[in-house]
Amino acid sequence: LPSLWRAEKLQKKAAAAGFEWPDVQGALDKLEEEVAELRRAVENGGDVPDELGDVLFAAVKVGRFAGIDPEEAVAGTCEKFIHRFRAVEDGAREQGRTLEDMPLEEMTRLWNQAK
Repeated sequence: LPSLWRAEKLQKKAAAAGFEWPDVQGALDKLEEEVAELRRAVENGGDVPDELGDVLFAAVKVGRFAGIDPEEAVAGTCEKFIHRFRAVEDGAREQGRTLEDMPLEEMTRLWNQAK
C-alpha cells in the first residue's frame, strides 16, 4: 500500500480497538505537537525524517476524522501545485525572464496571483 493509505489502515485498526481520540481536536493537537517537534529537529539537527513521518501520520489522522482519503488529498494538492507553478513559469516567460533570474519575492507574487 502507499504509505498514506497504510497509515490510515493502521489507524483504523487501532481505533477499532479503542485507541482513538474522542474527536478531531485531539488529532489536531497532536498534529500541532508533531509540527513543533519537526521544527525543533530542523533547527537543531535532530531526526528530521522521523519527525516528518510523525507529522504526516498525524495529518492522516486528522483526515480520517474529516473523512478525507489522504492519497486523494495529496494528489489534489499536487495538481494544484502544478497549476500554480505553471502560472509562475508563464509569468516569468511573459516578462522575458527565467525563474533562476527572478527573486523569490517576484515568484511569490506570481504564485499568489495564480491562487
